Amino acid sequence: MIAQLALALLCLVAAWMPLVCLSLLKGWSWSRTLCSWRLTFPTLSFSSHRHREISSESVSRPRLTATTFSGQCCTDPHHEQECSELNEDDVKVLVSHIHETDGGPPWKLMMEHSTPTLTYQAWYRDPPLGPTQYRTRTVFENVSPELLRNFFWDDEFRPQWDNTLIHFQTLRVCPKTGSMTIHWIRKLPLFCSDREYVITRRIWESDSGYYCLTKGTPYPPLPRSKRPRRVDNYYSSWHIKSVKPRNGEQHKVASEVLLFHHEDIGLPREVVKMGVRAGMWSLVKRLHLGLQTYQMAKENDGSPSNYTLMANITTKIKN
Repeated sequence: MIAQLALALLCLVAAWMPLVCLSLLKGWSWSRTLCSWRLTFPTLSFSSHRHREISSESVSRPRLTATTFSGQCCTDPHHEQECSELNEDDVKVLVSHIHETDGGPPWKLMMEHSTPTLTYQAWYRDPPLGPTQYRTRTVFENVSPELLRNFFWDDEFRPQWDNTLIHFQTLRVCPKTGSMTIHWIRKLPLFCSDREYVITRRIWESDSGYYCLTKGTPYPPLPRSKRPRRVDNYYSSWHIKSVKPRNGEQHKVASEVLLFHHEDIGLPREVVKMGVRAGMWSLVKRLHLGLQTYQMAKENDGSPSNYTLMANITTKIKN
């Protein structure tokens, strides 16, 4: 969830450090044919990378250039594993993170912040190998788990609040499991090159909430290039559940998102942690404003995007 927002800040810190040493839905189709879904998703690239402020009174789309792309669609009910690289073993890994039974080092508190409608906590830990791992707990007042599930899955709306995303493309979808393989390119500031991601994602649902899993995956039809640099070691998964509102009013709702994230973007651990400490809270507040804008947009226009429709295809599991 929050982790994507950190990338721009992390590279800003990396670029700034040497200087200090010297003196940081429109146009889609969704059709039913022969008992299977045929999905058409867009490829979007931004004509401008300028910072866009989100207005709670406006949900106007940024200027985009779009080329329609029809993602490969898996429809054979007997080949679910071919459609999705994620399975219940991945859910068990996320559950072990949630219950802190994964055998990893203890978490260290990094920050705590709150507003009247938002509570945010972040921890980190450094395993013997690999990048720093992050754990965040965010409670959103007056927001349902279903809205949060859709919000984080909706790549069409994401550029409204995540201004590092300059390209997204859907490579493959499975209408049986709801799994997707997506392609992202993120624009990072100053001297940092862009980062490329090929991500597989899928949602499981239980009585306790939603388990949303995303991680990097190989995808041979999309060969890697020298630039942008592809991030292979990527993991970002979260659990969404209902919690009691802060004020205790029974007619109100509140939701908790518990996120676990790590990725290797090719920067030193301490530089990455410096970037997170310096600016993550301001980025979380921007995400929250984007969520409020998304909530109002859905109240005024009930038509879901294809990404939202895919988010509603979940796999049921027992607690």
